[in-house]
Order: sequence, then C-alpha cells, then structure tokens
Amino acid sequence: MENFKNKILKGGAITIGVIFILAILYGLSWIVTCGIIKLICMCFGFHFTWKIATGIWLILAILQSVFGKAEK
Repeated sequence: MENFKNKILKGGAITIGVIFILAILYGLSWIVTCGIIKLICMCFGFHFTWKIATGIWLILAILQSVFGKAEK
C-alpha cells in the first residue's frame, strides 16, 4: 500500500510540473504573438486591442493543434 501511495504522489508531482511548464510556454507564446501583432498595428496605424490580439493568438493555437507542424 505504501508503494501505491508513492506512485500516486510521484505521478501527481509530475503532472503538476508538466501543467506548469505548459502554462509558461503558452504564456510566452501569447506574449510574443500579441507583441508582434501590436508592432504590426503600430507600423500600419491600425487600432490595437488586447482582445483582438488574444483572439488571433487563440485561432493560431487552435489551428496549430488541429493541423500540427509538418514533420520531416
């Protein structure tokens, strides 16, 4: 029974670690994407909002998850 508890604790710690790393990576992706969109808006004189930039980021993330990256 003690071995089972250790496996559960170890698995839970790994799961929390993976979720934390994914949250950091998605946050970094959001910052970079919104920053690039803001720069494009500044260059062309478009009105920039964080809502629209976040929406574009979400669309890109969904498209990437559906179609994935081309593997060699």
